[in-house]
Amino acid sequence: MISAFWRRWLLPFTILPLLPATLVNLFAGREWALLGCVLGMALPMAATWLMRRGRAGDAQFAAVAMGAAAALVTFLGAEAGPVASLLLGIGAWGGTSLLYSGIAEAPPPPPPPEPLPPGPLDDARARLVAVIETARRVAEPRLVPVAVAIGVVLDEFERRPERLAEARRFLGVNLDGLERIAGRLSAGAEAPPGLPSLLRDMEEAARDLRTRLRDQESAALAVQVKVLGDRLRQEGFG
Repeated sequence: MISAFWRRWLLPFTILPLLPATLVNLFAGREWALLGCVLGMALPMAATWLMRRGRAGDAQFAAVAMGAAAALVTFLGAEAGPVASLLLGIGAWGGTSLLYSGIAEAPPPPPPPEPLPPGPLDDARARLVAVIETARRVAEPRLVPVAVAIGVVLDEFERRPERLAEARRFLGVNLDGLERIAGRLSAGAEAPPGLPSLLRDMEEAARDLRTRLRDQESAALAVQVKVLGDRLRQEGFG
């Protein structure tokens, strides 16, 4: 009994008799016969690829390809009539179907997962990336630390979706202002003397806000721990 592994490699050997016929038809200038030989080699190779892939339905597609190859070689290459070509094609299809009827096929791959919906702060992150790219383009690296500090604050706000309104107010002042500065510099404006001080203030404000947010969460956790501890003692579990 031929194993499934070796059965997958039988199809390429069916083209061996066509190799000398292809050369003969090529040098003899028999274009239709040459086309039949070429198709008779291409279709079995396609069938081989299908069987190597091994997905559901590939065995039937490979059988159809082998039947078509036999019919075309007979009709174009051997110049046989349509009846003989059809009979040989049906025979090749049936033989291939029987040969591969016992081979297990892999299920089709699952569809790709749907993309996640955009988050409420994704647009702000894209704007920060654009600001950093502009800063590199105009050789103004002092904008980058401010953009990074704002991005860190966005990370804190993403953990607290209930505070999105506060996040939008923060972005309306800091990110909008940073975008306007980057846009003016990109348009060719010269940096005024007060720009470094302003950028330091914006970076410090972002850091202070991040610290304040974390301190608030730490304080809320401390209160919860105290309340839970008191509850456990009251219930007699502590």
